[in-house]
Amino acid sequence: MILKRLAIAIAYVTAIPIGRLINLEGDWQLRGLGKYLPWVGLLVGLILVAVNAIIIQLSAAETLHGALIAVCWLALTGSIHMDGLMDTADGIFSHQSRERMLEIMQDSRVGNFGVLSGVCLLLLKVVSLVTIAPHLNLMIPALVITPIAARWAELYTIARFPYARLEGKGRIWHDSTNTPLDLILGGLPLAAAAIAMMAFYPYNAIIVPTGGALLAGTLAAHSLARKLGGHTGDSYGAVVELAECGALLATALILAG
Repeated sequence: MILKRLAIAIAYVTAIPIGRLINLEGDWQLRGLGKYLPWVGLLVGLILVAVNAIIIQLSAAETLHGALIAVCWLALTGSIHMDGLMDTADGIFSHQSRERMLEIMQDSRVGNFGVLSGVCLLLLKVVSLVTIAPHLNLMIPALVITPIAARWAELYTIARFPYARLEGKGRIWHDSTNTPLDLILGGLPLAAAAIAMMAFYPYNAIIVPTGGALLAGTLAAHSLARKLGGHTGDSYGAVVELAECGALLATALILAG
């Protein structure tokens, strides 16, 4: 049962084709999946580590190395979180009322603010990865820890703040999350990954991306909640992207820089 629930979470928030093996009909299946998000992050991180190993074997230049990791990262998630970031940026930077911001975020068309925000964030991720790539003792922990910690920040956002709309798939995630139990359960993969890697990598290579992701993610969660009066599925994605960017930036600036 647990593995099936994890599989459903993977199918809904990544592009990994596991959905072909299970029945995904009905939004009711999203109930109680919040606590599995960090575990999905662990899977994403492990796949990125494998991709990183292949790129190293190909002797790719550092710039290409960082760009390939960033593109694979987007592909793994189906760009679902980037889409949420861009929709959220269109709403937030419109400087309209909360109600109007939420209407803008529902528009499937991407505006100028969304495009600019997406480009800027992707640029920061790529440059950070290019900076980290030559340092294998930093790159591996960053690739593993960052997606896990970012999704714990998303879980915190889901549990901590009200849902800003009356309806939407994100409401199911929010309404079915138990606090604090799910936050504790969601923290297990982060703790396990950190402890396991401390046997092979420097402590600061684990602490810095963890702290960067959690700090950036929680700051984004609180800031967006103030502006929107809560959160939506789009802003959940924005929190993930901003948390990941915070982790990579912190690693690049504090350690690799």
